[in-house]
Amino acid sequence: MRAVSVLKLLLAAISLCVGFSAAASAQDEGPPQQIAPATPPALPQNPLPGTPAPAVAPQAAASSLPADLQACLQETGDYVTRGRTVFYVIAITNSCSARLRCEVFANVTGVRGTSLGHTVMILGPAGSAAAKKGYDMRVKAAGGIAQVSRECKVL
Repeated sequence: MRAVSVLKLLLAAISLCVGFSAAASAQDEGPPQQIAPATPPALPQNPLPGTPAPAVAPQAAASSLPADLQACLQETGDYVTRGRTVFYVIAITNSCSARLRCEVFANVTGVRGTSLGHTVMILGPAGSAAAKKGYDMRVKAAGGIAQVSRECKVL
């Protein structure tokens, strides 16, 4: 009985080898095929909610506020190490002519665990020293996934 199962296994292995060698020899035959360059896909008509809006002319931005306040804000985030302590630094810049109150929520998940952060920033109008603010959030390790959301309104 055992000899029959070994024989079946041997026949299956031989048939697989023959199939692979036939496929390999079929690929080697003939001239090389030219691969056509891929055309980039068309951009979607409805961008994602977090995508920044196209730049607005400075006179238009100063004369009135846009319908969406998120178009006025530019956000950056990066890990910074000071001594043995690691921070995730969130900076927000206001490019509109109005003062804004932004409530920022952050969740950074890394290999050593999750860190949560929350702060309120009062951003001055564009061109003032208070138009750019930063928040240093202590995290457990550099790297990982950072999720940041904000709720802003005009003061």
